[in-house]
Amino acid sequence: MHHKWKIAILLLTIVSLMSGCFGKKEVLEPLQPSKLKVVYQDEDAFYRDYGKYFHMKYPQIEVEVIPEMQLLKKLGKIINADDYFVEKKKLLESSGADVFLLDDYVFKIFAQDGKLYDLEDAIRQDEYDVDGFMPGLLDKIKSLGNGKLYGLAPSFNRQVLYYNKALFKEHQIEPPRNNMTWQELFDLAARFSNVGAGDNKVHGLYEIVGDPGRLMYQIADTSGLRLFDPKGEKVLLNSDGWKDAMKLAVGAVRNKSVYFHPESQMYTQKSYFFKGKAAMMVADAFVMMELKQRPTYVEGEKPIDWGAVTVPIDPAEPSQSISLFEIAAIAADSPNKRAAWEFVKFVNGEEMAQSRSRTINGSLPSRNGYAKEIDGKSTEAFYLLKVKQGNTVWMNEHVSDVFFRLFDKPLQEEMQAVIDNKKSVDEALAELEIKGQEVLLKARKAEEKKP
Repeated sequence: MHHKWKIAILLLTIVSLMSGCFGKKEVLEPLQPSKLKVVYQDEDAFYRDYGKYFHMKYPQIEVEVIPEMQLLKKLGKIINADDYFVEKKKLLESSGADVFLLDDYVFKIFAQDGKLYDLEDAIRQDEYDVDGFMPGLLDKIKSLGNGKLYGLAPSFNRQVLYYNKALFKEHQIEPPRNNMTWQELFDLAARFSNVGAGDNKVHGLYEIVGDPGRLMYQIADTSGLRLFDPKGEKVLLNSDGWKDAMKLAVGAVRNKSVYFHPESQMYTQKSYFFKGKAAMMVADAFVMMELKQRPTYVEGEKPIDWGAVTVPIDPAEPSQSISLFEIAAIAADSPNKRAAWEFVKFVNGEEMAQSRSRTINGSLPSRNGYAKEIDGKSTEAFYLLKVKQGNTVWMNEHVSDVFFRLFDKPLQEEMQAVIDNKKSVDEALAELEIKGQEVLLKARKAEEKKP
């Protein structure tokens, strides 16, 4: 009996050891000298942004850059965004690349089509630090890939509310703060409605691209509203949420809280803020670079003492969307997954975050703590809000951009009718929902006729 117990214990020990060995089986083999194909803007840009640093750390990995610009030149004349992305997807798929650096739109298509490699096992195997990314970023990327992590984003861009400190001080107006609501922003902007006149007029809130309809979209997006049902079959405008959004947008126009940049002057966008004729402006991180550089090459422009706070929020859900222009992902059929993973780890690592924090190029490192200030200005507003999940108010994969081209005219007409007190908000939204449904059907038929 005693002998049988010894044998049983020995067998259990062997099974336990075997289980441990199998449990630690590596999903990726050790790194070997490799050749890696990476799709990027062009070769010079790649080596400037990543290549020279990567080669210093991984001299055993040869990188062949597949210039995306050359691929895109083959597209020829593209009539609309939908056709552009369809053709771009085809070209990228045929590129034979091991690594892609994709914007969030193309990344989502690739992820859902099974073109990308799930990184989670490799992350666990290498115990790669993903806790240092900004809150909500990984969840956002997973939402693009049906819950799986098919990529990592080394940088991001998002909008903030820039303000001219001197104008607020001169007119003894309290400056904006983080986490304001849209109503609070419009009330603040309205305090500039009587400041200056003619060429010296100062606008409270300056919209660089927009109109009353787009302003309503922005407000609706903050509140988590959707323009369409999930299947893209119905327009959803006649609701209390949309009524509130329209009322806020209309009130801002009537009170002269907001000034829209003239469409006829598209080449001078942002100029009112740069010239000190606007107190506040919603714009992305690229403006930081412009604010620094413009006084050196634009005659007559003086440096602006500026600050930045978060864009307006919904107090019930204080989050904000972000733009991801470079999500590093590995091709599902790549024969060089270990080398590809080393590249993805590197571009998303702390070294590159530190390097990126020293330059102003229109984006910010997605790892926390590496860009607290840029050129002496706090970047807190870019990192403060958690990343909002899901699509923006107007995004729906089942609705083409044809809809927005056709719907813009009735939208502006109904908005103006409310502004002019010719229609109530309820009447305008009821009409817009009917017209929107008609336009949705037209857009679908137009898509079906495509060859």
